[in-house]
Amino acid sequence: MEAADDDLARTLLRTATLTVRLFQSVAARAGLGVVDAQCAVLLGLDGPRTPGQLARAVGVSTGGAITAVIDRLEAAGLARRTRDPGDRRRVLVEPVPGALDRLAAHAGPAAAALAAATPPALAPSLRDWADALNAALPDVIDATRPAP
Repeated sequence: MEAADDDLARTLLRTATLTVRLFQSVAARAGLGVVDAQCAVLLGLDGPRTPGQLARAVGVSTGGAITAVIDRLEAAGLARRTRDPGDRRRVLVEPVPGALDRLAAHAGPAAAALAAATPPALAPSLRDWADALNAALPDVIDATRPAP
């Protein structure tokens, strides 16, 4: 069983590497940097966030770095700043309607390849596995982050 686990780990490591490269390519096709694209995707998937929440989600500083990202997303028409209705002193960053679809359009070849490589009968199991992995990864990222 150890050899099978090692083979799976190696395969997933290759998949992760290729996924990073794919995300870089899609971001570049959309005219965005990788961090900008990550923020746009997260806003599209999860909805509005404070600048601090967005910065922590992608691992950039909560000062000038995230401000510059938000400025670029606004200039690209992918996000906008709004006031938090619960606390008017706080700013929220929200996706512009259709922003995620505009980004997804640049990933058309990837979506077609994923659909072709995924047997329909496996899709529910793969979705469950990906959901579990996505739930576990934030803690793994925190645990592997270099000490300050």
